[in-house]
Amino acid sequence: MEKTLIKTLLNERDRLYKKDSENKRIDEIQKEISTAIRNNFDEYEVDFIIETWSRFGSAPSLIYDDNGMFAATGDGFQQVVTGKDKIDGVFTVFVQKKQWKKTIRQALKQFIGR
Repeated sequence: MEKTLIKTLLNERDRLYKKDSENKRIDEIQKEISTAIRNNFDEYEVDFIIETWSRFGSAPSLIYDDNGMFAATGDGFQQVVTGKDKIDGVFTVFVQKKQWKKTIRQALKQFIGR
């Protein structure tokens, strides 16, 4: 699926969600896009995948350690912020050993469950 089509579907999903968050088409669009990305993972840039997943309500965090390994996770917590406030204070993420990968792409692939 081309990136332009994915962006169009994401915009459609956003419009539908604002009108009726229970609309079945919202989940259908998400599934269609998720399947396309998982099946053609190497065709998309890492930032595009992360931004797309965040449009689904996910909160992916990319972490780098001192050993040259990367992890992508959505597990953790932070202080609540509203409006234009910035995070001030502790931001904690949880990463399991199996999540550490040699590249960002491998870590992201593990995160989205491919």
